[in-house]
Amino acid sequence: MHRIKNIPLIITLLMLFSCIKLYDPQIDSNAKNKYVVSGRITNTEGWQEVDVSLSSPIESPSYVPVSGCRVNILDDKGNIFLMEEYNPGQYLVWIGQEYLKPGISYKVMVVAPGREILVSGFDKMPAGPSIDSVYYSVNVIPTPDPDVNHRVMQFYVDLNAIGNYSQYYKWDVVETWEYHAAHPLEYFYDGTFHEVYPPDYSKNKCWSTNLVKNVFTVSTKSLSQNTYKQYPLHYVDGHTSRLGILYSILVRQLALTEEAYNYWEQLRINSNEQGGLYEKQPLAIKGNIQNATNPDNEVLGYFYATSESTRRYFYHDIEGIPLDFSNSCSEDVLGRFGWREFKPDDYPVYYYYNAVGALKILGRECVDCRLMGGTTEKPDFWPN
Repeated sequence: MHRIKNIPLIITLLMLFSCIKLYDPQIDSNAKNKYVVSGRITNTEGWQEVDVSLSSPIESPSYVPVSGCRVNILDDKGNIFLMEEYNPGQYLVWIGQEYLKPGISYKVMVVAPGREILVSGFDKMPAGPSIDSVYYSVNVIPTPDPDVNHRVMQFYVDLNAIGNYSQYYKWDVVETWEYHAAHPLEYFYDGTFHEVYPPDYSKNKCWSTNLVKNVFTVSTKSLSQNTYKQYPLHYVDGHTSRLGILYSILVRQLALTEEAYNYWEQLRINSNEQGGLYEKQPLAIKGNIQNATNPDNEVLGYFYATSESTRRYFYHDIEGIPLDFSNSCSEDVLGRFGWREFKPDDYPVYYYYNAVGALKILGRECVDCRLMGGTTEKPDFWPN
C-alpha cells in the first residue's frame, strides 16, 4: 500500500495544474447529480491526481466537488495506491518511478460517500517519444471587419514517434506571462494624505498562468509513418498583455491508447469546432467510468494512463506582432468637490502626479497587478 506524504510539497509541485479543471461537464436540468470522475496516471514519478465531482444543470453551471471519497489507483500487478484528499474533490497520491512503466495497465476505484462504487476499466500505459519540436510563425488571420486583419503568433508541434510508440496523442499547453501594473504605490488618501517613499513596487509585477482551453489531439494510424509535421496548437496576438514582457508555454505531450484518444477526440470535436470547451455546454460524452453499485446510473469523465513528455519555451520581443493592449489602469481628475467626494468605503484612494504635475486619481488596478488576475509570486522556472 502506498499513502500520500509531505502534503505541503503539493503546492509547489502542482501549482500550475491544481486549480485547473480539464473537464467540467454541464448537462441539462433533467440529468442532475451525475458523478464525474476524471484523472490520469503518467510515466513520471510524482503526484498522480483524480478529481471527483457532480455534474450541474445548464441553468446554473458550477463545479461541485465531492469530498469524503475513498479513492484508489490499482494496477494489473496487484498494487493498490491509496489516495488522500488535498482539496475538496481533489485526490492525490505520490507514486514512485518503479510502478510507472509502459505496458502496465491501471484503473481507478472510487467509493463515494453514499457507498456507491465507481470504477474505470483498465487502461494500458502506452510508450511515447520525447517532444520533437515546438515552434511558431507569424500569421495573418481575418476578423469580422473585412478591412481589419490580426497578426498572430501561431504555435505548432512536430511529432516523431517512429519506433515502438503509440499512434495516438494529445497535447496540453499551459501559458504563463509576466505583466506589470501601470504605477507603483506612491500616494494615497484615507482621510489623511500619505506619501510612500521610496515608492512601493511590491504589487507592481505579476505573473498569470492559464491552461489553453482547446483540445489538441492527433492520430497517425492512417499515415504511412508514425510522424506528423506542423500540427497547429494555439495562437496569441498583441491585444493582451501576454507578449508585453515575457511569455512562456509549457507543452505536455501525452501518448494515449486508442480508447483514450477516441474520448478526447470526441471532446475536441464538441469543443474546438463549436466555440471552445468552456464556451458552450459540452456533450455528456461516454467515458470509461461505471457505477458498479447502480449500473443504470451514468458516470461522466475518463481515467487513463499515459506516457508524457514536457518542454518549456520562452518568448519575448516577437518581430511582426504589434503590441496594442490596455494596461487596465483608469485615471481621472479630481472632481469639483475635491476629496470630499470620497467616503471611507472608497479608501484608500490612490493618486499620482503626471509629467506636467497634474494630480490624477488612480483605479486600484493601477497599483495592484493582482486585480488583473495574476499573482506576485514569481514562478520557480521564471528567469531572473
